[in-house]
Amino acid sequence: MSTLTPATQVPWAVSSPFRMRPGLARLAAGGHAPAAEPPALFVRDALASAYAGHKRAALQAHRARCQIGQADPAVLQAIASTYAAQTGAVLAPEADALTLGLQEDFVILHDEPDGEAGARTLRTRFLSVCFPSNWSPAEKHGLDFAAIHAPVADNALLQAGGKGIVDMAFRQAPMLRHVWLLTPSGDLPQHPETRRTRWEDALAAADAPGASGRLLDQVFYRVERQTTLPLPALHRGVFFIRVMVCPLTEALGVAPGRAAQLAEALASMSEAVVAYRGMGQVRERLCAELGAIGS
Repeated sequence: MSTLTPATQVPWAVSSPFRMRPGLARLAAGGHAPAAEPPALFVRDALASAYAGHKRAALQAHRARCQIGQADPAVLQAIASTYAAQTGAVLAPEADALTLGLQEDFVILHDEPDGEAGARTLRTRFLSVCFPSNWSPAEKHGLDFAAIHAPVADNALLQAGGKGIVDMAFRQAPMLRHVWLLTPSGDLPQHPETRRTRWEDALAAADAPGASGRLLDQVFYRVERQTTLPLPALHRGVFFIRVMVCPLTEALGVAPGRAAQLAEALASMSEAVVAYRGMGQVRERLCAELGAIGS
């Protein structure tokens, strides 16, 4: 079951050439957040109750997949207080209340000593992630930035800037980043162990008798709006992930030139990234269909 965000409200994060890079922007009034998006940690909209319903279902079916580790009461209070200040919604400072009340998933990191004298790193100690984008939250528990991003294809830029990214985003100032994906499923939860629409299903649906014959009509544009909340006084940091999904064709129709821009981005992806994102069997067709729109 999908919960779709209006395409006009989904950030268009596509750029070309495609690179796996940090892409961080400071969250502050007058900063560099997209003009149509408020410079805030959280986005609360008319779909809040629908998101809560999906999260409740995920917790009931697979709590051990969605919540991992122990959350500090002081950090939960800090999240609840910040959320109330920015959105006006008052939530109890408890793990379940925040999980259901926030449309964002969240991860709490501990700023800990790291081997060498004076060295420190941030490690994930609590994850509340009901809407993963084809990754397992349990596998990220207890990891630092480098270990979390080790499986990511073409991760050299991310890893090279890892220490600076962590210091800036989790010790100094709230930051914003967008990550976009194309997926054949409109579902918010996309845990790798959950059966959902796959690319082979989308191809079959596109080519079925009476269908449009376009794979684009079966594809969804998925964005993770990632924000950070440094809590240096507590030696903690929080990472928020707000997932938004809409039909790709609707996202393309919001502004002219998007089809050509997306085609260029897909064409510029390395084979490693295409394989990592599971798009080996569909990239060429998507590029051709996007090119037909742009021509």
